[in-house]
Amino acid sequence: MIKIAEQFSQLFKGSERAHGFFEIKTDRSDGKKQGKAVTVKTSGPSVELWQKHLQGDYGLGVIPINDSNQCYWGCIDVDVYPLDIVELINNIEKQKLPLVVCRSKSGGAHILLFVSEAVAAGEMQDKLREIAAGLGFGGLEIFPKQRQVLADRGDIGSWLNMPYFGGEDSTRYGLSEKGVSLPIEEFLQFAFTRQLASGDELFKLEVPTIVDDLEHGPPCLKILLKQGFPEGTRNNGLFNVAVYLQKAHPEAWETKLEEYNRKYFKPPLPANEVLALIQQHKKKDYNYKCSDEPIKSYCNSTKCRTCKFGVGEGHNSPLFSSLAKLNTQPPLWFMSVNDKRLELTTEQLQNQIRFQRVCMETLNIMPPKMKEVTWQSLIQQLLDNGLEIIEVSEDASVEGQFNELLESFCTDIAQASTREEMLLGKPWSNENKTHFRIRDLMDYLQRHRFMEMKTNQVASKLKDMGAEHIFFNIRGRGVNAWSIPAFMSEEAEIELPNMKQDPF
Repeated sequence: MIKIAEQFSQLFKGSERAHGFFEIKTDRSDGKKQGKAVTVKTSGPSVELWQKHLQGDYGLGVIPINDSNQCYWGCIDVDVYPLDIVELINNIEKQKLPLVVCRSKSGGAHILLFVSEAVAAGEMQDKLREIAAGLGFGGLEIFPKQRQVLADRGDIGSWLNMPYFGGEDSTRYGLSEKGVSLPIEEFLQFAFTRQLASGDELFKLEVPTIVDDLEHGPPCLKILLKQGFPEGTRNNGLFNVAVYLQKAHPEAWETKLEEYNRKYFKPPLPANEVLALIQQHKKKDYNYKCSDEPIKSYCNSTKCRTCKFGVGEGHNSPLFSSLAKLNTQPPLWFMSVNDKRLELTTEQLQNQIRFQRVCMETLNIMPPKMKEVTWQSLIQQLLDNGLEIIEVSEDASVEGQFNELLESFCTDIAQASTREEMLLGKPWSNENKTHFRIRDLMDYLQRHRFMEMKTNQVASKLKDMGAEHIFFNIRGRGVNAWSIPAFMSEEAEIELPNMKQDPF
């Protein structure tokens, strides 16, 4: 079992700083498993944890992106139900793609791509988006979810549940190129055989979707013109073709639309419907219907924005994805904007103007202002879909940092030997109480670069801790001060060695 656990650990190398754990409790009506997902920030997925996972004692999740923003594997999370996995595998084999498919815990599929050497997380993302679009799963979740993590700020990536939880009896098993479930050792052998040797091989990997008639056009239309439009989608399909032709061939788009209808639509739309579509597009300039089928399932928005006649023209809203919450007090948020990581406060996430300011200062872009209801809906969607909650130790929170600094202020710096010395900025301890001026505490906090709490917040916190506001008359001057129970001094107990010497 140790050898197998080591092989899994080698195949699914990821973050060495954190891992995930999913405790399954019940089944939901939609087929997905319900339980508690926990991000453990103390260590990466060790061989010992892999052993527990394979034994069914610990549902392990691995974060593909490491602190160098690189990865050794990626995944397309096909969260579509019901799903014909055998048909999916047949499509993969037909396109000769070096992918490995596993059944997910909820009956969907994890389409995995492995590389033996570390590659940039962004390169893995781009390739998997291209593959997902080519397979008709555009817009689904891709792992790694992040192209970069702000490791020094406590940010970590999103984790994916691992296969073979519970060993050979697992419902999360790998499948062969023929769609047959694989025993553990055969799965490992199959996965390592399909592992790409280098980043160059990843870069050269292509999904065959080239259509000469759609130069600089959206990837989704290239795929659909090659594969054919699904039944019931011809009208929407030709609508989007018309949008492309107006951009690419403004002088001859009407003639070309009739030509494309005959060439790529089986059967072609009737002439009167094509004419009606032409009249519609003459009256108004339209954009691609990215949120509607058939192009929705074949969407590769990142690549499309780089195409001359893709969605980028007249569509300057950035891509928002992958929201994480660092559970400090107050919390910090990490959002991917145009695939770059952004650190935000709750207020900056709520308020569009403040959000724009952070984007300008950090990413040199200013997202266009949306209707307030649209913005709220966007943020709620990110909160609902895969929000990563990163727990932190108490001393890493703002409250924990304040408590530590308050104690060091009261015990570590030079203490006042008399009440009068409080005027020199020193805390004075007397009868199990420590007295100090709040201005001196604030100066101390600022010297230690603690700027998270203003004076009124510090005063409120002191009250919560049981501090009392008191008034002293020192040398004829009125002094407002605070009094808190004195911190216990830690005196080390040193055991003296036995100095008794043996007689000569």
